[in-house]
Amino acid sequence: MSTCLERFFCPNKPVCSSGRRATYYYPGGGSYSGNWLCNKHQGWGVKKTAKRTCQYFFGKKHPEGQLIYEGDWVMNKRQGVGSMLRKRGTEVQLIYSGRWYDDMKCGEGKQFYSDGCVYFGKWIKNRRHGLGIQWYNDGNIYAGEWETDFRHGLGVMFYANGNRYEGHFARGYKNGEGVFYHMHTGKIQKGMWENDNLKTSVVQDEPKIRCNTVITSYPIPRNYLKYPNEIMRKLFQMHKAFSNKPHRRFNDRVSLAFIHHHRQYASCEERFASPTIVDLYPRAEFGCTCDCENVARNETNISQI
Repeated sequence: MSTCLERFFCPNKPVCSSGRRATYYYPGGGSYSGNWLCNKHQGWGVKKTAKRTCQYFFGKKHPEGQLIYEGDWVMNKRQGVGSMLRKRGTEVQLIYSGRWYDDMKCGEGKQFYSDGCVYFGKWIKNRRHGLGIQWYNDGNIYAGEWETDFRHGLGVMFYANGNRYEGHFARGYKNGEGVFYHMHTGKIQKGMWENDNLKTSVVQDEPKIRCNTVITSYPIPRNYLKYPNEIMRKLFQMHKAFSNKPHRRFNDRVSLAFIHHHRQYASCEERFASPTIVDLYPRAEFGCTCDCENVARNETNISQI
């Protein structure tokens, strides 16, 4: 009653809504049910996004259903403990459950990816950062350190075929010193790695860890070197710098994600790229897994003809 009187006598004065409201429906779609404080989400609440179809995105994007957040809010931002779910018809799938800060995943949480991978560990600014473990859809398991959404630091990779790698990672790849256990043949391989490529190593037989009872047809020959330790020390020192690669910065990771996300709308862009060939990261030493650099350079060469 007091709110109605206030609106009648002061029609131009904004009304400050606080307390619990049943459901508020947004004009563009979506709704919110929960607590309010001065017209902002505060406390516990449930927010649902609008239901979109592919026609809304001009057929360039297929929406993945309706998103639902259930958890704590602080001044219109997700902060505290909450869960993000995806709803497709009657099917409800959990995406993330854990802690939030400043409307981003921050702290300890568990993420369920659409390809079947699962991650549990620390987060900072929506990025896997800190100690965590990830189960991959191909059966591999990684447990160790993460930085800016990459495997970076000390970690262990358990492969689906039974093999195991223990050592250093950098920017998502095996970099630096590590030990690879060949469980089927019973060999232990210690060496230096660069971007998942082995540079130098020492292999020894270990029958105790051999899974197959059959003796391998390629036994390691006897060592006839007079000073093997000094030789291996020199080889390891040559490739020691691979483990000292700097981690990827947060701003770089956000920019790359933004570019890859908006490539689906590139059908209306100009045919030719910029005529200048500029390497944005000349000393980054980061192996890109896609062919974006080669495509850009080819388009640039065509534009110069």
